[in-house]
Amino acid sequence: MNGNQLNRPLFSLKQSILRMSKPGKEDFYAFLQKMKNDMNEGLEREDDAYFELNAKALIGDPQAVSFFMNEIEKYLRKTPFTGKVPEAYRTAAEALYHEWKGFGPAYRWFTDRAYSESTGLQMIGKQIFYNHKGEFVAYPYEMPSLDRVEQLKRSLLKSDPNKKLNKDNPSVEFKMDDPLWPGRFIRLAIWVSPRVWDGFTTISLRRQVVEFLSLEDQAGTECIPAEAVEMIRALSSTFRNTIIAGAVGSGKTTFANTIVGEQLLGSSSCMGVVMIEKHPESILPYQIKGHRIIPIQAANEELMEVGVESLRHDPNILYMTEMRYNEWEFYLWSGEKGYDGITGTFHTVDSEDIPYQGAFAVSTRIGGSLKGHLISALKSCELVFILESVPNGKKRLTRISEVFYDEEKNSVFANDLMRWELQKRCWSYNDKLTKNLILKMTRKNEQATQLLQKELGRLAAAKPMDQPIKESLKSKIILNE
Repeated sequence: MNGNQLNRPLFSLKQSILRMSKPGKEDFYAFLQKMKNDMNEGLEREDDAYFELNAKALIGDPQAVSFFMNEIEKYLRKTPFTGKVPEAYRTAAEALYHEWKGFGPAYRWFTDRAYSESTGLQMIGKQIFYNHKGEFVAYPYEMPSLDRVEQLKRSLLKSDPNKKLNKDNPSVEFKMDDPLWPGRFIRLAIWVSPRVWDGFTTISLRRQVVEFLSLEDQAGTECIPAEAVEMIRALSSTFRNTIIAGAVGSGKTTFANTIVGEQLLGSSSCMGVVMIEKHPESILPYQIKGHRIIPIQAANEELMEVGVESLRHDPNILYMTEMRYNEWEFYLWSGEKGYDGITGTFHTVDSEDIPYQGAFAVSTRIGGSLKGHLISALKSCELVFILESVPNGKKRLTRISEVFYDEEKNSVFANDLMRWELQKRCWSYNDKLTKNLILKMTRKNEQATQLLQKELGRLAAAKPMDQPIKESLKSKIILNE
């Protein structure tokens, strides 16, 4: 063997094929389209099994991914790709798969553990943003084209044939399994023209990333102070009808899970929970065992009927994880019928206006007297927790309020029991609850009520609150018409 033979590289099939191809010139998206056309006859079938396989591939199901990746790799062996792979991908096979069956360059948010704590992803036209530590920032890549966004939209809709999206129904919401968190869901909301401008199709995704947090865990995140843990636990053990409120992303669902979870963990008997949702929000059924937690899904038009039926299952707690218009009707109806232990979440930031907003929601939906609905709401809303987002992705409980009706003044007031004082950078406390609320608490759980009064008294002595009462001007106007 001569020296030239020794220096010659070993035979490589891949290199031989590449030498016969045009190096670096081939357009990726043209190749993708040719591959789809070539594979179309063998794979694309208009039947339920294929649609199901497509839907599973979209959310990263291992078997579906393996099937399509195998088909792509077989194709590449026969027809190698010699051009440049788009920057978001590492290999041609990976790029072809995600541009054909996946979420395009956004796929890493769904499959990469580096994004597992990100609570949201949003596509607006070609642009992509994701939630990083509580704030949306630009994703490293964009969608390749508006046509690719439309293709993704169609693929998502095929996963739920009952959903319709067109000019008459320009928005839709549904859920999908989360590939990074088995047993949890990602909520999707899609807007199309005319709800948004042409070219601005919007796909918003929200991920549940938080496990069940106890009150001690909430204190560890600085959402609440450690000094108030026993007081809030005693308060939750009185099972008053409660609204957990705040802006989007303020942590209200997580805190509502905390309150309901503490009620269950603090009980010495088996409790029944009816959890009513349009889309899965709560992770309590997966986290807390030993109690009768019934997770119910109900669409808007059936929510009231399903809610009333659910009471036949003997619940101790009614839990509505995201209240909008339809949920308020059942919430007020249940409270007026004398049920307690009702907890719901709602988008607002003013404790004193909660009864008005609940009444307005019901009045808007079913009509009738706003004043009558407000009086009903005053029998159903007793406690309000207000949360807010703070920098670095953290959340803070800013108010706990008792909501009450003053007959003499014919008006509605919020009586703050705990409040974040922005100037002092600490929480303050007020231990002057109304006699009516103390009476209801005592009837439900005398021991917890005594502990609550003791803890609130201790906290209020150390950090007293100025001007704890705030009037609802909206309610006052309605009640005095």
